[in-house]
Amino acid sequence: MTAFVRVGVIGAGFMGGVHAEVVATHPGAQLGAVHDLDAAAAQDLADRFRADRAEPSWESMLADPSIDLFIITTPNGLHHQQAAAALRAGKHVLVEKPLGITPEEVAELVDLAGRHNRILAHGSNFVHSPKFARARQLVADVEAFGRPHLVRVVFRNSGPEAGWATSGELAGGGALLDLGCHAVELCRWLLGGAEVETVSARLQQVRTPQGGDAFRKSFTTGTAPDALEDQALLVMGFVGGAVGQCDVSWATQGGEQVTAEVIGTRGRVEVDLWTGMGLRAYSAKGYQDVWNPEQGWVYPEWEWIRASGYHHQDHAVIEAVGQGIPLAHGPAQALASAHVLATGYRSHTEGRVLRLSGSPGCSDASKPPGSW
Repeated sequence: MTAFVRVGVIGAGFMGGVHAEVVATHPGAQLGAVHDLDAAAAQDLADRFRADRAEPSWESMLADPSIDLFIITTPNGLHHQQAAAALRAGKHVLVEKPLGITPEEVAELVDLAGRHNRILAHGSNFVHSPKFARARQLVADVEAFGRPHLVRVVFRNSGPEAGWATSGELAGGGALLDLGCHAVELCRWLLGGAEVETVSARLQQVRTPQGGDAFRKSFTTGTAPDALEDQALLVMGFVGGAVGQCDVSWATQGGEQVTAEVIGTRGRVEVDLWTGMGLRAYSAKGYQDVWNPEQGWVYPEWEWIRASGYHHQDHAVIEAVGQGIPLAHGPAQALASAHVLATGYRSHTEGRVLRLSGSPGCSDASKPPGSW
């Protein structure tokens, strides 16, 4: 039996707008309410996508029995608190990445969702991208591709626009957490959910150097630094011998890069999310309405929300809530990524390769190494 799904969006910024637009395209869903600390922004988003109303607080949205699904697009540091409250209130939840700052936060949300029998989904849009999904199919063709032995995922840009993203308290981490949660998940997913055995990472502050000792100490003491890492390289050793590389950066000029490469014993697959859009344009001055305006040739985005997987992701969540269709990609994957990222931060602090704990997607049953 299909039930109509009413959705509440918490956060009326850029990502709130993306999710509101996608919800508006689903025939089985309606945007019921929007909340943001900026009341004018909430009202504008509600008006644009014909929501019933803008709410003065997210807590008042929780008390509304007509709202079935909450989409949380607030700063990272609020995700756990708001998602936990929504699950306890009996709501289904989709949380923008990362699902939580630490593995412990993510594990608690997974437990709450199970105990309250609610859908818990996380921002994993790139595994829903049609282009990456096609790449995964090609890698899975054993006869043609052979055994995959190297996967490399790159997420690079010139830094987040939101001011809170560079606050240790609100962001919880820098480029490794912000982009690495996508990169780690995509690496594992392209290999069919491969188990991670070892992790090593090297973090840098390219644009805002504070001194190596202060930067390193922040991870040792378990506190987010005031100036966050803006570049990181994380290497995973998978059970079976394959190697995964996650190259993430907030310090790269020349436009955003989202690419993946998988190499097998008989084949090779390369994916480039943006330059494969089939459209490019030239300007010596630069187009101001291109997402990453640069001089010279650029690749103006079109239908980028669909190409990036948001339509497929959000529609799958709506159908899980309204029709009972199980999620193909669930929060256990976010928990596995959280363990990898936490171990990566610790690897940087200790300057060595670390074995991973016995979490989902991890092969070693030893005591968890902890999180920063």
